[in-house]
Amino acid sequence: MRFDYYSEEQLLQVHEASLDLLKKVGISTSSERFRTLLLEHGCLEKGKRILFTQDVIDKGMKTVPAVFNLHGRNGLHQLEIGAKKAYCQTLVGAPSVIDIESGKRRDALLKDLEDITRLADALDHVHIISPLFPRDVPQEIILTIETATCLRSTSKPLSICVESSRELKFIKELLVAAAGSEKALREKPLATLPVSPVSPLEYGFGPAEALLDVVEAGLPLGVEPCPQMGATGPMSMNGLVAMHNAEILAGVIAAQLFKPGCPLTMSSRATFMDMRTGLGLWAMPEMGMMSAGLNQLGRYYHIPVAPGGYCGSSKIADMQSGYEHLYNALMEALAGSDIIGSAGSLDNALVECFTMLVMDNEISSVVQRTIREFEVNEDNLAVEVVAEIIENHDNFLGHKHTRKYLRSGELWVPTISQRQTFEQWAVKSQKIEDVAKEKAKDLVASHQPAPLGDQVEKEFTRIIAAAQKALM
Repeated sequence: MRFDYYSEEQLLQVHEASLDLLKKVGISTSSERFRTLLLEHGCLEKGKRILFTQDVIDKGMKTVPAVFNLHGRNGLHQLEIGAKKAYCQTLVGAPSVIDIESGKRRDALLKDLEDITRLADALDHVHIISPLFPRDVPQEIILTIETATCLRSTSKPLSICVESSRELKFIKELLVAAAGSEKALREKPLATLPVSPVSPLEYGFGPAEALLDVVEAGLPLGVEPCPQMGATGPMSMNGLVAMHNAEILAGVIAAQLFKPGCPLTMSSRATFMDMRTGLGLWAMPEMGMMSAGLNQLGRYYHIPVAPGGYCGSSKIADMQSGYEHLYNALMEALAGSDIIGSAGSLDNALVECFTMLVMDNEISSVVQRTIREFEVNEDNLAVEVVAEIIENHDNFLGHKHTRKYLRSGELWVPTISQRQTFEQWAVKSQKIEDVAKEKAKDLVASHQPAPLGDQVEKEFTRIIAAAQKALM
């Protein structure tokens, strides 16, 4: 099931507006390597800005792979990125968590990263793991420690956001150790590595260098600017979509000029500022709507898209967070998402919550069921079955057609949603968040991921020590 946010004519208008921005406004960058790459391939320099030409745009866009595979370690998972399957990804970079015991908000710790990653590893409808931001580790090597911790705590694919190339050498070494060899990692990448240019239309030194180094390392890239309506982008939704799309295309084109055919995803994380409070909101309905439009552009370009849809402005796991996350994620999935991020998030993606991650796992299963491909045929139209039941004065309950479709997964089956009778429910009288919290605590206490192995653990210890020596 799919829908289009823009009409064909509107989509082309937004596309052309993005190209106008690239040609007339361009981007700024403080990376000489990034600047030289673009100029050598035909971009123009005007003042301190790099302007794109149509020839450069066409050259860069024609080599983007429409599909690539992402893998978990030990061959346990394989995801087809580009097939519009709306894989669920956990929140990246949260500095705070909701404590699973006290329910209080506090700074994220390394133990939280271990626990939330193991929880995500246990949840069937969470597919990609991103690290939160632990405060109790050396910040100079935080990405190295995050990567090692995630690889130890899950066998699922990862997404590691890199703000610069400073730690990339060590991140890659960890991934190589987990994959078995550099060749194995290139053939079956274990992670995407997104970079985030700064809005409006700026590729600073860190993100620009990181983009080139990720591509050079042969790892899947993510291009993830995150503009805000009214703050770092236009206050009109269409204007923000056009500018955001231009920011993405600049990175996509640069990556393809540097290494044609390199795998990548484009972000569709367009947010907005609440002018009454000054807060940056990752909330419904505007975030879902803008992401749907950006997803449609991604389909037009045949580029995999990765919005952040399991998000909202609620501060706790409750009814508001449930409907916000469902709205945004379903809007994005119906418009053709490949990866939908921010699962487990609260308070505009600033907080990671164990309870919310279990709820998002349930929402993800609903999203997956909604977009699942189906066919219409003689058997599922059931004309003969209806005629037979009526003619024989029979019923559907005992018919083989009912048994067949019941067993085939025709009906969505919840894991935490409550469908019992009122009397059965009244025994505990639990809200959905109470059920989710219980499940989160049980899984954190009991679930163990597939182990890395002693030799890989030794290599991890060596790499982390090398990172400490080089960067601290």
